[in-house]
Amino acid sequence: MNGEDIPKALRVIEEISLRAMAAALSAGVPAPRHEWLAERWRAALSAEDTSPDAAEPGPEFEEAYAALGFPPAMAAVHRVTLSRLADLLADRVTLFDLFDAAELAAYQDNVFTRYLNAAAAHVLSGARDVLELGGGEGLATATILPAVEGKYLFTDVSRGFTVAAAERYRHRPGFATAVHDMDRDFGDQGVTAASAVFAGNALHNAAHLGRTLRRIRGLLEPGARLVFTESSHENHALLTSMAFLLSAPAGKPRPGTADRRAGAPFLDEPGWRAELAAAGFTLDSVLPEPDSPLAVAGQRLFSAVATDEIPVGWSSAKVLAHLERTGAEHAVLSAATLRELPDHPAALLADLPRLRRIESTGWLTDAEADAVRDTFGVEVVRHTAPETRLDVAAAGAAADRALAQVDLAAAVRAVEDFGHTALLSMLNVLRPVLGRPEEEILAITPGHRRLLKRWLDVLKAEGLLTEDHQPVPNPAEYSDEALEGAWRRARQAWLDTVGSAGTVDYAMANARKLPELLAGREQAVNLLFPQGRTDLAAALYRENVTGRYQHHAVSALAAGITAGRRARILEVGAGTGATTEHVLPALDDVEYLYTDVSAYFLDQARERLKEDRRVHFGRFDIDVPIADQGFSPESFDLVIGGGVLNAAQDTDASVARLTELLVPGGWLLLTEPTVEEFWILTSQAFLMADAADDRAEDRASFLTLPQWNAVLDRAGLLRADGLPATGHPLEPLGHRVFAARKPPRKED
Repeated sequence: MNGEDIPKALRVIEEISLRAMAAALSAGVPAPRHEWLAERWRAALSAEDTSPDAAEPGPEFEEAYAALGFPPAMAAVHRVTLSRLADLLADRVTLFDLFDAAELAAYQDNVFTRYLNAAAAHVLSGARDVLELGGGEGLATATILPAVEGKYLFTDVSRGFTVAAAERYRHRPGFATAVHDMDRDFGDQGVTAASAVFAGNALHNAAHLGRTLRRIRGLLEPGARLVFTESSHENHALLTSMAFLLSAPAGKPRPGTADRRAGAPFLDEPGWRAELAAAGFTLDSVLPEPDSPLAVAGQRLFSAVATDEIPVGWSSAKVLAHLERTGAEHAVLSAATLRELPDHPAALLADLPRLRRIESTGWLTDAEADAVRDTFGVEVVRHTAPETRLDVAAAGAAADRALAQVDLAAAVRAVEDFGHTALLSMLNVLRPVLGRPEEEILAITPGHRRLLKRWLDVLKAEGLLTEDHQPVPNPAEYSDEALEGAWRRARQAWLDTVGSAGTVDYAMANARKLPELLAGREQAVNLLFPQGRTDLAAALYRENVTGRYQHHAVSALAAGITAGRRARILEVGAGTGATTEHVLPALDDVEYLYTDVSAYFLDQARERLKEDRRVHFGRFDIDVPIADQGFSPESFDLVIGGGVLNAAQDTDASVARLTELLVPGGWLLLTEPTVEEFWILTSQAFLMADAADDRAEDRASFLTLPQWNAVLDRAGLLRADGLPATGHPLEPLGHRVFAARKPPRKED
């Protein structure tokens, strides 16, 4: 096969698949469990100019599949799939209704997988005690098994596959099979050790990659190998065929929604490198080479080596047995393991004559380090939390310098007038029910009663509504014509002070749609992201004077915290990257994890920041315990959250999670509103979930400054002075920068 034929053949299939995507999307509404897939289709279509008119593929379709080394069955499967794509997307039919397992397995037999399986066999040549995960039809097994000298355990979650493999290789000495679920504890399933692990296009099925990789790492001793094949990016052929198998049954989470993939089906190579490193592996080779024609499909062979660090999940007894058996001179252990090891009954009896040095990956107190040193007679190398003195005043001064050309007094007036216009818009939409009892007013909205109650509270507090819901201003002040003029003036004032007016344009569009938003005929997300664009959302977080002040202040604070050392930084709710783009240029040697709950934002950030080797990407949900998301306590020196905690269901719980992630002595930097913003009540508030913290009592959108201080205190954090300082021109607007430190250990 000519190497040039491979990209050409793949492109033929992808163009046909794109046209079929467009036609299926225009034909109906996706079933809820396939909505993620429809989102991937939309992203693919937005990158290319594709007609929604899908024609029946010609013979070039089968020719392209043949050129890629697929059996004829794969072209037949995909042709049928394309013809039923709208039905599949609507869940009127499934792939298993159309094909049997053998037909679907045809996608695994092609020029790419044959090359990768042969390469995997070479890497595993001579290995003993190999565990294969997700063996399926056994196409990879057939290539790898002859290269393995010792025991081979074939596993799959399906008993049908394990029974077939047991029959196929019943005469091969040392071959065994087991039903095995990579999403469950391996030890509970009878798998406790292996000298090497292989997974052929299986790991993407893991509910949570981080947890599965850590389970694998727990089987392997330092230096042992994990070898696996995976897609490093999507292709359109896959998205219109086998990707339907990745949709979870109704009511169940889909694989990847809670890990670094953030809803995407696959990780790219940097993502795999980061995920492997977090699990205790070093990625040492990836095939094919980037300039190979075989690289075009995105299929890769990853080979990773277990690091010197002994897995956190190992028991003290297993750690001691490993150190004895290997005759280790140097060991790398977690702080949690080291705290328990000296007290184990076998510690004083362990035969460790060559052990000279133990390194802790976490923070140990002097007493804890002394206990290890005295028990084993070794040098103990421990990490300590450096003392950081935060110069909040200097950060405030840096933010002021960045706004030196802005008339802050005029900007504050513009914000206040803008808010008043939003209040008048509330009165405008409530005109038909003003003066009626509260229950009759609330009846106009089926899904936003809590928000509408907040409107009534605010209008009363601002003197625009009486207790019996009579309007105070003259109706002429909030008529349609008057409001159009007020919005035009607000827009001009915004332009005059900050130089752009995206925020006002967004608020004005929402104000005009308030009847539809309240009635549920319009979705607020469509106004924030019109036609799927993010430019409007980006403007909201960048152009306003308070946001600009906060970004520069946080940038200066982060630079001070990380100065002179390599720091690990987590940003939660990074969204459009407004905070990130100010913070990153101020930092030197850091590892920066950019997270959000939205796959859409993460995809955009990956593209935008792909040249910055310091940055990795992952999904983090502030409403979910960190362990459930694959994060470990004491993992970060600095956690940053720019305007995200107001979206938490329970702020105390979310701040406690972020505190748990901090090392002793680590810092939490947050930016948050502490007063009600009236324009948000008529726009983004339609997207906010009901709170279960101090906001619930008075239906507020945001915690007050005293409430925020109490949250940080309850989390056990040491608060630094906030910004802007008392008396600053921006102080009345209530947007705050919070800096708080997790107490260091007593000896740090």
